[in-house]
This record gives sequence, C-alpha cells and structure tokens, in this order.
Amino acid sequence: MPKSPDYDDIGKARGPDAVREAFDNDPIEPPPAPPLNGHAASPLPPCLPEDDFLSRFHPPDYLIDGLLQRRFLYSMTGQTGHAKTAIALRLARLVGQKRGSRYIAGHEVEPGRVLYLVGENPDDVCMRVMGEKGANPGRADIFYVPGIFDVDKLLPALAVAVAAIGDVALVIVDTSAAYFLGNEEMSNTQMGEHARKLRRLTTLPGGPCVVALCHPIKHVTEPAQLLPRGGSAFLAEVDGNLTAWLTTDGVVELHHGKMRGPGFEPISFKLEKTFADALVDSKGRKLPTIRAVVISDSDQEREEENTHRDRNTLLVKRLNGPARMSIADIAIACGWLTPAGDPYKSKVHRLCLAMVADRLLRKYCGQYVLTEAGKKAAREAEAAAIPIANLVPQKQPAKQEKLL
Repeated sequence: MPKSPDYDDIGKARGPDAVREAFDNDPIEPPPAPPLNGHAASPLPPCLPEDDFLSRFHPPDYLIDGLLQRRFLYSMTGQTGHAKTAIALRLARLVGQKRGSRYIAGHEVEPGRVLYLVGENPDDVCMRVMGEKGANPGRADIFYVPGIFDVDKLLPALAVAVAAIGDVALVIVDTSAAYFLGNEEMSNTQMGEHARKLRRLTTLPGGPCVVALCHPIKHVTEPAQLLPRGGSAFLAEVDGNLTAWLTTDGVVELHHGKMRGPGFEPISFKLEKTFADALVDSKGRKLPTIRAVVISDSDQEREEENTHRDRNTLLVKRLNGPARMSIADIAIACGWLTPAGDPYKSKVHRLCLAMVADRLLRKYCGQYVLTEAGKKAAREAEAAAIPIANLVPQKQPAKQEKLL
C-alpha cells in the first residue's frame, strides 16, 4: 500500500489547490479483513527452525529460589482464616527488607522492591503490617496501594507510578476477587480474561513476580481441593497455584497444586500473636494481630506429635462421652480452654473437620459422631494410654501352707 502524502507539506509548498488535487488522487484504503469465527484476524506466528526456536529460551529467573519466578503469575488459594495475608506479608517483607535473613526454609530470597495492592479490608492489612514491622523493625522497600481500581485500564498509570518509585520485584494482589470487575465470578470466560489482566502486572518496570490471593471454589476439607475460583480457565492462565492450609493450632502449610517448574516441599508457618506500640484502639489499649513465622523441622515434628495426641484425646472422649456432645462439650471434656476460661471451640472444630476428611468422624444431626473406623482408632488410643501394669494380670503370690 503506497504511503499517503503529507497534506501539510503540500499545502505549504504549492497551496490549497494542490492539496485538493493530491487528496483526490490518494488511493482509498481497503477495509480491514473480516474477523475469522468472531475473532479479529492476527498475523501468523513465524515458522522457526529448531536453532532459532531454542534461541528464544529464557532461563528461569527466581525471586525466591525454587519457589517464585519473576514475570510469572501465581495464585495463592486458601480459605478465610487460613493466613493467606499473613504469609503474603511475610514474603513481602523478606523480599523488601533492607537487612536480616535472606532465606525462607532454605530457599534464598533475592532483594527487591514490593508493590502490595490492598483491595480487601485495608484496615486489617494495616494492623498486620504494624505487627510485621514491630517484629522486624528494619526499613523495607514495600509500597501499598489501598483501594480497588481497574487493573487493565489503569495499568499505564500504575506503570508511571512504579517508574517513579523504581523497579518492583514482587506484586501482591490482595485479593483477586476484589479486583474482579465482572458480574459472574464462576464464569470461565470472565475469569480467564481476569487472569490475563492480572498477568499484565508482570510487565511493570522490573518484570515482577505477581502473587494473587484467591478464595477457593467452595468450602474444602483437604488441601487438594484448594482451587481458585473461576474454574479451569483461571487456573489454566496462572503459572502456579500456591495453597495455604491450616493444619493444626496456628500452623499453616504453604504448598502448591499446579506449578510450572520443579515445585517445592511444603513450608510450615507458625501463626504468632504479636503487638506493636502504634497498634492501639481509640482508648489507647494495645491490640493483638498475627504474623506468620517459618518453623524449624524439629518444631514441626513437635507440632505433629501434639496434633496426634490431641486427635487421640478427642476420639477417646467422644467414645466414652454421651451420645450428644456439642463442640463446647467436647472442648470441656478434653480440658481445652482459652486463656479466658471459655471452651476452645475453634480448636475442636478444626480437629473435627480434619477427622471427617480422614473418615474417623461424620456429621449427624448437627453432631460429630464416630464412624466405625473412628471407634476402632479410639479404642486403640485408649488402650495405648493405659499403663502396661494395668493391662497385664498380676501374678498372685503363692499361698503359704499353714504351719502345723
């Protein structure tokens, strides 16, 4: 197609009559080709010989060695209360901190600037940041963007803002649902498009890794069911789906389902209650918040032993207790009370849900009752808890013959 003349230049050199003559003689541009099957026509990608194709390979560029890669989009899926935000803030501080440990469970962390998009409950995130900063007082390169905006439309403006503060290495989206502006969260089409919009965040200056916190598709009973809302379309668009699962009292396991790359062993976090001088209510009283801390292998083994003991205690109390026992009744029977002296119902509830998944308990008329496998496990636990001296019949002393 010949290039259209520059009418301004023609007018300056030869006058308006020459402009009209040039316009009349300018060939008419044909209309664009009609779309194919409803999709706009796009050029065919080149057919590359093998060497040219292999030359396009980009080696993995890890932000956290073996866990998260730059320019990758990850989801982190967990139920409400399973510490997604606490883990995300811990990762953000590890990347953004100016000093301190550069490792998480043996994985080396590359330093960099962090952008945290706070679209859900900014006040809660603010409290947690205070707790993190109070426990890790060193300066950190973390920038927060509170409020919801259209990621797709305002990405150029966000890129300008990032250019002003400097390249970013990690972007946290808290949460994916907050930035979804469609009308059907379970629509494959809409959620696939939403994931593609989130992926555009990886093009921000610095080529950051993007982690979007997600709610699961339903109430789940085991980590394998932790799939982000949006069906297969959303999951297909992300490079990895991290999972956060609360296993025992205050212990969360970070692992993954789908993962483009070699994957990693589960990492356990202990949820610690923490305070900060600036974290007070309107009357000046200190408020607690929680933060996630990686626990050692020995601590993890100890937690697993405690969980095993608690499960056995609950099974035995349920076996020997009345037919109807509420969550509070079970907590009291097991001796599990909060510091205020109230029944520790959340602990019982978590243990019961885990044992329902293991088919040791089942829900019946609003009660947790033992299955046959649960009764067997309870009897075994009860027998193991009885001292051996009480199980083995004692040998009776030989009767002495009466002396004559």
